[in-house]
Amino acid sequence: MEFKKTFKRPYNNNNGYNRNNGSYNRGNADKKQYGPRRNEFIRVPQVMVIGDQGENLGVMKTDEAIKLAQSKGLDLVEVGATVNPPVCKIIDYAKYVYELNKKQRKNKNKAKDMKEFKFSPVIDIGDIELRVRRSKEFIDKGHNVRLTMVRKGRQTHELAIQVFNDILTNFEGYSTIEPEKKVEGKTIFITFKANGKAKN
Repeated sequence: MEFKKTFKRPYNNNNGYNRNNGSYNRGNADKKQYGPRRNEFIRVPQVMVIGDQGENLGVMKTDEAIKLAQSKGLDLVEVGATVNPPVCKIIDYAKYVYELNKKQRKNKNKAKDMKEFKFSPVIDIGDIELRVRRSKEFIDKGHNVRLTMVRKGRQTHELAIQVFNDILTNFEGYSTIEPEKKVEGKTIFITFKANGKAKN
């Protein structure tokens, strides 16, 4: 008589808890989690705890820290995973993630708002006129615009400054972020604000 082997699949609920051995399955559960680890997803034995008022509560057992956070109606959230033990904070997780995403969106939008136009000391006058016109269009649309002069090889600093100053005469009356043009190695740049034509 032939017997067939049967295998019982371990039960996992939405939290990744395995009823057969009482453990958490990180592989399945954490794929559905976004943002920093919190509460039962923090699987180290001890953590450094920062209280909901910003006070340092010291090193605690992770399960005790979770209970403390839950007693306040809050979450234990891992905010520093690169140290040992990890730093965790007692906060409102949903609010924390919202503020984190808001900051990331702000930084992303800030990066998008910056436009850069590059010039060289030997650039053709037609190219200068085109880039100046496009720069002004972006400023008028609400973007910050950086003008960058890059010299190569034997191109002199004096020539680069002269050409760059000639280009900047097209932006008289526009306000800038830097009080003066900056020089970094072979690069000269200045950034015009997106807030119109107020004199710097």
